[in-house]
Amino acid sequence: MQETNAQWQDDFVKMDLNSYEGNEPYIFISYSHRDSQEVYRILKMIDREKFRFWYDDTMEIGEDFREELRVRIENCSAFLLFLSNSALQSKYCGMEIITAYKNNKKIYPIYLSDDVEIPPALKMILENLQHVKGVNAGSDKYIQKLISGLPIETMRSLEVEDGVLLKCKDGSNHLSVPSGVKVIGEGAFKNCVKLEKLDIGDEVQELRKEACRGCKELEYVYLPQNVRKVGESAFRDCISLTKLVVENDDIELGERAFENCANLVDVSLNDEMTEIYGGVFNSCKALVDIKLPKKLTILGESSFADCASLKSIDIPQFVTKIDDMVFNGCVELENIDMKNNITKIGKNAFKDCKSLKSITIPMSVTNIGSGPFRGCGKLESILVDPKNKWFKSLDGVLFNKNKSTLICYPCQIDATTYEVPDSVTVISDWAFCECSHLQSVTIPDSVVEIGEGAFYACTSIEEIVLPDSVNKIDDTAFRGCTSLKKVVIPDSVHDFGWGLFNGCEGVTIVCSDNSDAARYCDIRDIPHHA
Repeated sequence: MQETNAQWQDDFVKMDLNSYEGNEPYIFISYSHRDSQEVYRILKMIDREKFRFWYDDTMEIGEDFREELRVRIENCSAFLLFLSNSALQSKYCGMEIITAYKNNKKIYPIYLSDDVEIPPALKMILENLQHVKGVNAGSDKYIQKLISGLPIETMRSLEVEDGVLLKCKDGSNHLSVPSGVKVIGEGAFKNCVKLEKLDIGDEVQELRKEACRGCKELEYVYLPQNVRKVGESAFRDCISLTKLVVENDDIELGERAFENCANLVDVSLNDEMTEIYGGVFNSCKALVDIKLPKKLTILGESSFADCASLKSIDIPQFVTKIDDMVFNGCVELENIDMKNNITKIGKNAFKDCKSLKSITIPMSVTNIGSGPFRGCGKLESILVDPKNKWFKSLDGVLFNKNKSTLICYPCQIDATTYEVPDSVTVISDWAFCECSHLQSVTIPDSVVEIGEGAFYACTSIEEIVLPDSVNKIDDTAFRGCTSLKKVVIPDSVHDFGWGLFNGCEGVTIVCSDNSDAARYCDIRDIPHHA
């Protein structure tokens, strides 16, 4: 607000604070130059908190300048009003207040004296606004509270030290990393909820842990050639992110770097990349397909877990390891093309791939973890390359090469009975999990161990007879077998897991009175008899 009175011009305090001139959100400062000294003190408090604000620090008058004030108010994100009698007696102050009110600007009043008289024309606007007093003892704490309530998008803080961008309080929707920054520090942009676009620039080499986690409006991430390392959870929970481009062929994408980027649909990775770390794309639920790098060698643990829209994936020829739970929860995954260099398929690698109907194990595979196809409710058959020296399939059932371990019986094999081959010594973890068609399974006297969840949710089986070769029944082996009425357990079983018969409400155990099985049942109130 402008005033030209020779009696007070000599007392005018020149405020050496930058008045913001850019296009980012800012606060408009309305004040009387007569109050410059007190206004300056408070503006310095605001400036320390890194807010952008525009104020008039000239003595100009005239129609053109009045038009500039109107435009500045229309474009501001908040209107900070310093109220005094001299301010309210000015023709400019009233115009500023009315313009802010008509443009639905949030008005933050600070009273600079106790005797401020509000003109009738402005009472409707000002009297009911929450305000603070800026001159009384202890007023600074109330001013600080008001400052903390100013719109976050008007902040401008990018804290940089020795080439590391440490912290961002900037509420802008578009930011560029300043020149000279080599590292974006841990959590530097974390939860910058207004940020829609971040220009990383051509100098940044590393983004540390959680650097941009929770930037919920960030839509596009471009990692140029200069970026060599992206830390753990760096872009985790960026739920509006739709596109990712990675240029560096030797980049290290840390664990869970893009986890829960729920709208990510377009991913471009450099073909020379060799590893995708654990959980990098975990829970990217909109990802339908992805072209994996040609030189990729390792798919890390849970790297694509819960990518609920992923329909097919072509595993590149140099991949040697599909780690634990890589495709766990990919419920739409129908097609998996695995090449002949893969040596390991990890634990629960394809768990709950509910659309998967068949899969072929290449000849190169030497290690398969437990429950690789657990919960694959449509799986009809597992084929193994006949040249594989470690595993084989028989009628679609997966075994190790000498058939001593039954690894997986596909859920959708259309049979009601099954005889386990008499070569089998171990029924592996989750081997018959959710095989709801099976009504009867014959277990030979070669079997010594029933694995964890081996018959989990086999809802049609009514009776299980264990031979006296069995010495161990692992956790939850028969859990959820809702039709199970009778289980015969020999005296040879001494190792009992937890929750073996949870959900088997009508089951009765047949065992010797003084056996370990009887003691197990007594402790858990499970009916039993000899």
